[in-house]
Order: sequence, then C-alpha cells, then structure tokens
Amino acid sequence: MKVEVFFTPGELAGQELPERVVVIDVLRATSTMVEALANGARSILPVATVDEAARIAQNIGRDTVLLCGERKALPIDGFDLGNSPAEFTAERVRGKSLVMTTTNGTRAFLAVAERRGGDGERRSKVLASSFLNLGAVVAELATAGAGGANGVTLVCAGREGRFALEDAVCAGAVVRGLEESGPALELNDGAIAARGLARRHMADLHRMLELTTAGRHLGDAGLGDNLSFCAQVGRSDVVPRFRERKLTLE
Repeated sequence: MKVEVFFTPGELAGQELPERVVVIDVLRATSTMVEALANGARSILPVATVDEAARIAQNIGRDTVLLCGERKALPIDGFDLGNSPAEFTAERVRGKSLVMTTTNGTRAFLAVAERRGGDGERRSKVLASSFLNLGAVVAELATAGAGGANGVTLVCAGREGRFALEDAVCAGAVVRGLEESGPALELNDGAIAARGLARRHMADLHRMLELTTAGRHLGDAGLGDNLSFCAQVGRSDVVPRFRERKLTLE
C-alpha cells in the first residue's frame, strides 16, 4: 500500500488524492473533534471564518447548534465553546451539531474538500486523526489495505502554512502502526521523515508537545493543560469521517 505524508495542506497542490485521506491537527482541532463525537455530538461542520460560522449557525437554528473555535488559541467572543477538547463533555455536546472554525485544522479539511470536489468528495473516505484515536485510525486503514485499498494520504494541518512537529509525529505514528500491521508499504519522503520523528518522540509525547511552537503558545495563553489531554494515546476508539462537508461517525 502506498502511504504519503504531506506536512501542510499547501503541499496538496497538484496532487491526486487516493480514496482514503487522513487529516491531522493534534493541537487541537482533530483532538477536539474526536472528543466531541465520542461524547455524542451529532456532527461537526468545519468552516473558514468567524462570520461564516455565525451565519450558518443562525440558519440552522441556535437551539440545536453550538458555535466552536478559536483565534490565536483563545475562544472566540460570542461562541459557545473554544477549541480545548476537555470542554466538549457529553453534557455540553450530546445531540448537538457543532459549527467550528479554527486557525489551522478546519482549513485543512476544507483544503481536502476543495481537492476532491463533486462526486470525488462523495466517494472519498476522509478521516480525522489525533493521538486520542490513533489505534482506531490505524486499524481502519490496515483493514482497508488488506482489502485492496491502493493507498492513503496523511495531511498535516501544520501551523499557519508551516511545518508542525506534533502533526508530523502523529502522522509518523500512523505510518509505524501500518507497518506493524501487515504488508510492506511504499512511502514517500514525507512518510519516511514522519516515521523517524515518531520513533524519536512517541516515548514522551507530553514533553514533545511542550517543545513545539503550538505547545508553547498554548502554555503562554494559559491553556497548558491541553497538552496532557492531547497527548493521551488511544483514549478513544471513534474515527470521525468527513463527508459532504461535515464530520460524523457514520
């Protein structure tokens, strides 16, 4: 099976995506998405801007919708929730539709959707991964590979268009998990590099997250407790799926 890792969504330009794509934004969008859906959220609609999020929520109806997201790591004024996964408890999100905008993660999903378009999007299997659901994502991809799937592309959200170590390590952990699960893989340069980073950093994820630019920024913003939450490997067995512009567990 061919496995490719791209460290930012910008690297997707000119790339032909396989049926299976995995989007990763460890700090914090995909970690939050996993936690929210595991706790009973009905769906998550990623959007690009604050204004768009507010407009969509109003159109759907505020009784059933929660506005979620961040700018510069902090909750957005007037929104119901920020982007800290611990906020997304069952009491807050069960049965709700979430409209979410973040600096990097939601934009990565939109970039994949743009590369897909039309029928290609409907046929695709785009998954959300973080350390929280790492094992579940690897298991699903391994099963697909055993069933004849021809490849998977791992897309790191990065940080404002640049490389983010935490996303690369998570992508590398997926690569390592797939290698351990079955047949030999055909890796691009990004996948080889990510695998090496995972070998180095998986033993102490919390420390790695503390060292990253995003981790330091969260600490400075008083959100350092997010790091220990997002460093939990295998907390959840859910695999969010992005289809028709929203994430669900269906």
